Amino acid sequence: MTINPAKYILKRYHSANLKPIELKCMLNLWLPFLFNRIHIEYVSDNFSAIDVRLKHTFWNRNPNKDIWGGSIFSAADPFFPIMLKQNGLLHGYATDFFTKATEVKYIKPARTDIIFKFRLSNEDVDIAMKALIKNGKYDGWHEVEGINENGAVCIRARIQSYLRLR
Repeated sequence: MTINPAKYILKRYHSANLKPIELKCMLNLWLPFLFNRIHIEYVSDNFSAIDVRLKHTFWNRNPNKDIWGGSIFSAADPFFPIMLKQNGLLHGYATDFFTKATEVKYIKPARTDIIFKFRLSNEDVDIAMKALIKNGKYDGWHEVEGINENGAVCIRARIQSYLRLR
């Protein structure tokens, strides 16, 4: 019997039994996040909240000593679809999921670590699940702000999440 860690991780990632700590570890070990210095700090038990820190380091700053826009975009992009996918699994629906569109507004230079607090309300989840039942797909916008260590909003992002039943 051979053990394939990649197959096991993918199977767990698409499982309704996935634990928040497992998701956190999987995402923190994902190479694009490692290289961009994106660190998942918290995942709630029902996957309706994820806190992400984008670390300001030598590796992701531009010549002005601000965080590159691409790193900021990478930190804002995937989390709402992941949260919705996992909530779908908790409700018994296997889905294909991705970010359909993103609007990012860079309000002020990011010269410190940036914290993103992704939140889905019960109403957001209910709307998504009802759309999946009725139409076989969900297409909705969600907002998140990137806040620096001084408490100032540096980034405002709108993410359009898309889910469809498998």
